[in-house]
Order: sequence, then structure tokens, then C-alpha cells
Amino acid sequence: MSQRHFTLFLLSVALVSASYVNAQPGVEPPVRQPDAGDPNFELFGGYSYVVHDLDHTNLNTVSGGISGWDASIKVPIFGAFLGVKGDVSGHYRNDAPDFNPRAYFFVFGPQVGVHVGRKSTIFLHGMVGSAHLNQKAIPSLKSDNTLAIAAGGGFDIGLTRNWAWRFSGDYYNTHFQSGDNTVSGIVNSNFRVATGPVLRF
Repeated sequence: MSQRHFTLFLLSVALVSASYVNAQPGVEPPVRQPDAGDPNFELFGGYSYVVHDLDHTNLNTVSGGISGWDASIKVPIFGAFLGVKGDVSGHYRNDAPDFNPRAYFFVFGPQVGVHVGRKSTIFLHGMVGSAHLNQKAIPSLKSDNTLAIAAGGGFDIGLTRNWAWRFSGDYYNTHFQSGDNTVSGIVNSNFRVATGPVLRF
């Protein structure tokens, strides 16, 4: 997935959110300031999928993506508009008994968001932290730790005052090293999408 495709993904999220709000009868203006009684803490957990392109110059690079999970919490600093977000995720690949990398990411940073309609929210975040690769089967893929950076955003579709369903996307960058390009095709500099329920309190 190229940067152009990721940009198109975020634009699609914005268009879906606008369509959702316009379809609701009697809603307030699309963007509003949060009320004093709005829930500002967010707890998210759901499915995550890492997407990357096949490197046609290296036939050993694994194509496709990696399934996993993602969990995060946002603590408010300035109401619902600005908060600090902590995010933990794990992604796994099982192509063969001797090739089963496990990648874990631990990042945190600011998140900004605006309400859309009565219950929904559009948000952007930028996070930094560490990534851990657990792989002992292949000599060139030793366990490793490295810097991780993630930037992206998403849309929370409000179901009730305290529950929403999230669609999000991130570009994240890591710097794992190996004796070949296999790691680069799996966990370095990729795009991640995630979806799941959000508890707001």
C-alpha cells in the first residue's frame, strides 16, 4: 500500500463520516464543541491488519498482510479535543513451522478529535515508542527491539453515549535489521488498519 493509497483511505473515512451525519435526522451541525458532560476517556480493543506491498525485486519477500489485535486508551488533557493516547498491538504470521515472526508495538502520544453530530468523532494521532520482534527459528531473524513511530487517524461511529465503533488507519515506521529483506517486507514501514468497539466514559 503506497502513501497515495493511504491518503485515499483517510479521505474515504471522511466521506463516510459526512454521509453518516447527513443521513441522521435532526442532528446538530457536523462539527461542534464537546459538552461538559461528554465522556472524554476512551478504551478501544479490536482487530488489526498490517498491509504492505509485494517487492517484485525480491522474490523472497513475503506478500500479503498480517492479522493481529490492537488495544488503546486515551486520557483527556483538554476535554475530548486533546488527550494522550497509549496503544499496544500484536501481529502474527504463520507461513511455515520455521517462519513465524511475532511483532509487538508499544506507542503513545497526543490525539486530537472533534465531535461529528451528537455521538460520533473524527480524530488524528501521532505516537512514538518501541517495537519488539520475536523470532528465533531463522538465524537472520533474531529477536530485536527498535524505535517505532505511528501516525494516522480514524472515525468513531457513535452507537450510544458511551459506545462507538471505530475505523482507523496508521502509517508506522520501524527499523528492524536482518540478513535479508524479509523483515522489511513484514514489519518495517507499513500501514495498519483496525476496527472494533470503543468504550467512552
